[in-house]
Amino acid sequence: MLYRTFIFLALLASLTALTASFWIVCPAPAYNLWLLSVVASEWSLWLAALGILGIACALIAHTLNRTRRLWWRVALVCGVVAASCSLVPLVSGLQVARHHGVNLSLARYFNGVHGSAEQRGAVKTYTFANAEGVELKLDAYLPPAGVEANGAGIIIVHSGSWRAGERSDFPQWNYWLARQSYTIFDVDYRLAPQPNWQTATGDVKCAVAWVKHHAAEFRVAPQRLALMGRSAGGHLALLAAYANEDARLPSSCDNEINNDANTGNEATPDTNGVRAVVSLYAPTDLIWAYDNPANQRVIDGKATLRAFLGGSPHESNLMRERYLVASPTKHVTPATTPTLLIHGGHDQLVRDENMSLLAARLAEAGASHKTIFISYAQHGFDYNFNGWGAQVSQAVMLDFFRANLNSSDALDAR
Repeated sequence: MLYRTFIFLALLASLTALTASFWIVCPAPAYNLWLLSVVASEWSLWLAALGILGIACALIAHTLNRTRRLWWRVALVCGVVAASCSLVPLVSGLQVARHHGVNLSLARYFNGVHGSAEQRGAVKTYTFANAEGVELKLDAYLPPAGVEANGAGIIIVHSGSWRAGERSDFPQWNYWLARQSYTIFDVDYRLAPQPNWQTATGDVKCAVAWVKHHAAEFRVAPQRLALMGRSAGGHLALLAAYANEDARLPSSCDNEINNDANTGNEATPDTNGVRAVVSLYAPTDLIWAYDNPANQRVIDGKATLRAFLGGSPHESNLMRERYLVASPTKHVTPATTPTLLIHGGHDQLVRDENMSLLAARLAEAGASHKTIFISYAQHGFDYNFNGWGAQVSQAVMLDFFRANLNSSDALDAR
């Protein structure tokens, strides 16, 4: 009876761990299994522990009954394979952390899904524009009590394939940045009707203009702003930063003057760019992305781009030009905004070559930039605020913001 109990536990633990950890290293055949792959990758040490439990139970069962060999060996092999797959993110995370001089924290890793309950500042919602009858809002995250604002602001652009998602979809990151003395503005942009390549970009530019116009109210210096986005939001952040003066991508505020709430005075919106931009796992060359989609069984990348831009880049010269205008890679110059690019090597929604293509253009132009390549990471890896990829990204991101937003010498040099 005791033998059967341990065999049952061994098989249950080992097979469960193997079923989940398999998707850490293998492409998902469907969207829901991709979601599982993100969870498995980011909380993989729990799966490793489950696999080791299966191994231990299998060995105990073997000592209890050495005549029965099949099931304990099955449990043992499954447990070993599961534990091996589950250690891939840790090994990969240690490598990237060493490359960037970051110390990983095991205590933080096991600190739950949402991290520790640290002090949070106030969050207030404002309407920054009324674009063709659509109210566009932003959530302002202020540094908490005891943390002095440093006068710099970061405008966050949410993800969602340009057709879904909502502002403040990663609130833990916003609270964390606010605790580092930054004022955070997490913004809307129009998701419909598609194609919305111009309106979405224009709305992000409009948000920048609104923040600059109201900077004094938030004790933010208008020349000390950064853009940051994930996936589709990362693309819009790059495009708004790089093409801030491109007339083909007008701000939504160009014909909608912002009124000063206190004085009633009118001021022309300032969309003259930002000081820095951070993009996580974003498409950067849209023609290349169209011709080289990621895992089509998880997301139809070609259909997503056609909806966003209104067609295929190969159907007409007009559409090809539209894809070029909407590609951050095509707006790179030596004066391009300092850029931090972050991407995972197992991204199944946006291929990591997008980061490489943009980084190569930035290097060729001599533009200031930095990249973080996390070989194990899936699209959306930073949902785990305490994961290995998030820990590395946070450390490098803080250094990047401090160098480009905080230092008066860096500001004067540009």
